Amino acid sequence: MNLDQVRRVTRDGRWIPEIDGLRFLAIAGVLIFHLGGELQARSGHWISIEPRYKPLFDVLGNGDRGVRLFFVISGMILAMPFARQWLADGPKVSLKKYYLRRVTRLEPPYLLSVALFVGLLAIYTHGLQAGFMKHVVASALYLHMQVFGAMSPVNPVTWSLEVEIQFYLFAPLAMHLFRVPGKLFRRTVMCTLIAVVGIIQLPFVHQVRISGSLLFYVQYFIAGLLLADIFVSDLPMMRSSWLWDVMGIVGLGCMFGLKGEFTGAHVILPFSMALLILSTMRSHVLRRPFKLPFVAVIGGMCYSIYLLHLQLIAVFFKLTRRLIFPQLDFLGNFLIQCVVTMFPVLLLCVVFYLLVERPCMDPDWPSKLWVKLTGHRSSKEVKLLDSAGISE
Repeated sequence: MNLDQVRRVTRDGRWIPEIDGLRFLAIAGVLIFHLGGELQARSGHWISIEPRYKPLFDVLGNGDRGVRLFFVISGMILAMPFARQWLADGPKVSLKKYYLRRVTRLEPPYLLSVALFVGLLAIYTHGLQAGFMKHVVASALYLHMQVFGAMSPVNPVTWSLEVEIQFYLFAPLAMHLFRVPGKLFRRTVMCTLIAVVGIIQLPFVHQVRISGSLLFYVQYFIAGLLLADIFVSDLPMMRSSWLWDVMGIVGLGCMFGLKGEFTGAHVILPFSMALLILSTMRSHVLRRPFKLPFVAVIGGMCYSIYLLHLQLIAVFFKLTRRLIFPQLDFLGNFLIQCVVTMFPVLLLCVVFYLLVERPCMDPDWPSKLWVKLTGHRSSKEVKLLDSAGISE
């Protein structure tokens, strides 16, 4: 199996391995965060965290910031066609195709994962509790956090997918930032928005419906728009430099090392993550691990891993926690669990990606499926054949 058979399929055929490598960093942070939490909360043993491991434990505890890195990357990827349209005289973005692409690309894997977890939960608990279907419906509609003010019991991690969906709906309006005249002024406006919005949000951190919505994370997506502006207008002329390596390491250090989750860090992180992404593209050494085929390919599977990993970790941990040794410290037990728990989790995620998510990356999969099921071509294909003078 070669790389092209498993890597991410993009709409325009452009594949940037460094971006998928950064997705690997984001999903790896989330994985170690949740595995560490599982190890601490459900091991059934007291596991010591020695003072010498405190810095490492702090880094693991910041692994959930990978979610915010996803927000920045999503903002950038969604903004690129709009940036080309308004900044580089590119083709006009069709909003119909934009929204249809979101539905055909994201809905099938998500709804299938919801159905899968509901079915497994029904089997495990010998039937669903009364009223549980309300949570299922709200989750399927990406409204659970707003309706119930809490994470979904179907799959708690999907609170961030709800934030993503809110941005997808809002994005075409946000893209009008590219119409602000003057490159320096436009980017100053974006940077100001990122900083000011982050400061304004801080008093609302304990209001769950706000802190679990786009209102609390919009600045990360705006950072993605800023990157799209730079990528389209300036990146081709930027030279690689060791300075980019230094700045990228600073961005990486801020992402996993900054303390004060909802104080200064909340304001600084969008900038540091944007700096990390930009530095990765023009650094000498920092970009190399992100370009590794294994890293980039796994990073391209991040949506499948994101959808399945938490529940799969919980399932496998019921078995692998027997391999927890109280005589070992936290690091020793954590490394053991990384091997015995993560391997089957990632294996199942890869299978789901190959069977479900990757086929949905093809923008034409609905029409192709229709042909397979009915034997009839779609009206779009018939028109293309007619215009080419080809008859069936």
